[in-house]
Amino acid sequence: MAKTAKGMVDDEELYGKILYVSKDRLEEWTGQAFLSPWRASVSLVGELATRVSGAMAKTAKGMVDDEELYGKILYVSKDRLEEWTKKIAGGKVKDKDVQQQHVEKLLFPEDMDDDKLLVPVDISKSGDDFPTTPEEMTEKLGAKGAVEAIIAAAKLFETSKKKFKKDTVPIPMTVGDWIVQAGAGGTEEGGDEEGGEEEDLEGDEEEELDEDEAAPEPAKKKAKVS
Repeated sequence: MAKTAKGMVDDEELYGKILYVSKDRLEEWTGQAFLSPWRASVSLVGELATRVSGAMAKTAKGMVDDEELYGKILYVSKDRLEEWTKKIAGGKVKDKDVQQQHVEKLLFPEDMDDDKLLVPVDISKSGDDFPTTPEEMTEKLGAKGAVEAIIAAAKLFETSKKKFKKDTVPIPMTVGDWIVQAGAGGTEEGGDEEGGEEEDLEGDEEEELDEDEAAPEPAKKKAKVS
C-alpha cells in the first residue's frame, strides 16, 4: 500500500517493495554509526519504518508471514498498553498529556528488556486507510486519539481472535523475538538484493565474454598481445 495523488492504493505488484519511514529519523540515523547490528536493525525496522505490504504474526507454529491473515494485526507493548488503558479509563488524560513519543514507545518498545511482551491488536475496524506508523497516526488522530485507537484495537482482538484457527491465531511475542525477527528480516532482504546485484553483474560479465568470443580481435592485435 502507498499514498498517491489518488489517495491510499493497495497494489502488491506496484508497491510490494516500498517502505515508509520517518523523515526526521532517517536524517538522524543517516549521520550515525551503528554500534550494535541487532539494535540498529530494530531501530530501522521499528522506529524508522513499518512495512505496509506484508504482515507477520507469531503463532503456535512460529513466525508466519501472511498478508491475508495478519494484514490488520499490529503488535504493541503489553505493559504500556495496560498502563495507557488504565489512564484513559480514568478520564483524566488530556490531549496535551499524550505525545507522539508515547505512541512510538507503545508500538516500538525497543528500549524494554528482551523478556517483555508484545501483544497483538486488531485494527480491521479502523478503516482501510488507518495509518500504521506513529507519525501518521499522530498526524491523523492526534497522539491521544492514536493511543485510544490502539486500545480499541486491543479490545477488538479479544473478539476477533476467535475467528482464527488454533494454530494460526496470533499470540504474544517477546521483545527479544521481535529483535531477532527484525534483524533476520533485514538480513534476508539485504542479502536478496545484494545477491540479485551480483547475479546481474555476473550476467553482464558473461554477456561481455560471449561478445568477445563471438567477435575475435583482428590478427594484428593478437600479434601485439603475444
